[in-house]
Amino acid sequence: MVSKTGAEGMKKRLIQIRDDLKQPWLLALLFIACIPVFPEYVAPLLAGGAVLAAYFDAKGSGRRILVGTLGKIMLVYMAYMAFGLLYSENFLSTLATLGMWVVMFLGYLAITTVLSDRQRYDTALFCLCLVAGLVGAIGCIQYVLRAFFGLDLTLQFWQFIDQLVFEWLRLDLMPMTTDLRVSATFNNPNIFAEYLVMVIPFVSYYSFSGQRTGTRMLCRICLLAAVGGVAFSFSRGSYLALLVTALIFCVANIRKIMLFVITAAAALLLVPESVLARLFSVTGIDASTSERLHIWAAGLETITHDPLFGMGAGVSNTWDTLLHHGINAPHMHNIVLQLLAEGGVIALGLMLYAGWKLLRGGIDLLQKSRATRMFGVTFIAFAASFSMDGMVDFPLLTPKLVGVFLMVLALGDAAMNLYLGRELQPLRDVSPFSRLFRRAGRSSKEAYANIPVEK
Repeated sequence: MVSKTGAEGMKKRLIQIRDDLKQPWLLALLFIACIPVFPEYVAPLLAGGAVLAAYFDAKGSGRRILVGTLGKIMLVYMAYMAFGLLYSENFLSTLATLGMWVVMFLGYLAITTVLSDRQRYDTALFCLCLVAGLVGAIGCIQYVLRAFFGLDLTLQFWQFIDQLVFEWLRLDLMPMTTDLRVSATFNNPNIFAEYLVMVIPFVSYYSFSGQRTGTRMLCRICLLAAVGGVAFSFSRGSYLALLVTALIFCVANIRKIMLFVITAAAALLLVPESVLARLFSVTGIDASTSERLHIWAAGLETITHDPLFGMGAGVSNTWDTLLHHGINAPHMHNIVLQLLAEGGVIALGLMLYAGWKLLRGGIDLLQKSRATRMFGVTFIAFAASFSMDGMVDFPLLTPKLVGVFLMVLALGDAAMNLYLGRELQPLRDVSPFSRLFRRAGRSSKEAYANIPVEK
């Protein structure tokens, strides 16, 4: 039986949680952090809810919706994507892709606006850690139930809802596979792994360096669940990206290298043989690798047709091109080829510039002080693992992946603001027409000031 004192303590705790959830900034963080948990079609709603909560938080403290350097680059990228509507062979596909980026960019704005101090930033990382652990755990449970208990479970956690929604939208569900790959709350094992690869550097950082020292064991369990999710996705590109992340953290903590070696050796003893076989199959040429080689060859040929502007954003454009080459695949399975095919060297240049800015910020955090050193390592690890995974997949395909990518960029801009003193700007001041409007406003005021007043 629960004692009266314990019951009162639990009641006070629940009241405190209820009061905390009424804070707009925390709601904004939870909306963004929970994007990976729900189906793809819920992601835009969560992004919209987050920016609305961020607006009320900013309004209450006399602030505005803010944007940083990385966000400005993404605004230019989206403006260039809109330019592609003029020549895209599939106007609706390009418009849908542009709409996806614009809506998910609301999540970026919410993060940069509410992370006004380091305590809130720490809370954001804690929420990210818990959600990554939850999604990874769902994948691990799926694998265990299928592999050890022989249960015939679907790959997609939300399949029972997806089926109703896609039937209403008259879209076909992706075919189910009978192997042991899992995708948790995502629609595809590769997409599931791509999400985890993006967030694992931050979960790793927070598990050992977060301010909430009392929850580090919980965060390390979340890290283990996230790594397990990648393992049971059987995505070889994500395996390599995970190894890159581990290597960077090992180099950054070279004095503890023996601890890492012992931990890795112990982990290998727990890894199922099927996972190890999948990892070592990277060196061979199987059907999946052969298909990618054909896709890359077709992609290189496609790029030569319009290397400057590309053919316009959108899966339908890429899919139709690959079908013309006899390949049934929605994208180029390579982020460089995909960006070049969709937007030419301009689109690739904008993304590389954003990547360089994020990497440069990570290096500056690494060099600034001992307190920010591991923070810098985290962003460097993200840039390296994201690039590694992008060599064999396209990790900007769906609303949830785009939302998580923009969330990381927002964390980068917020970190550079809080730890490096680089200011964020109000969104309305970033508009290309803002100066024109301000100048017109000043001219109008001057004109009215010069009008003589009748006596």
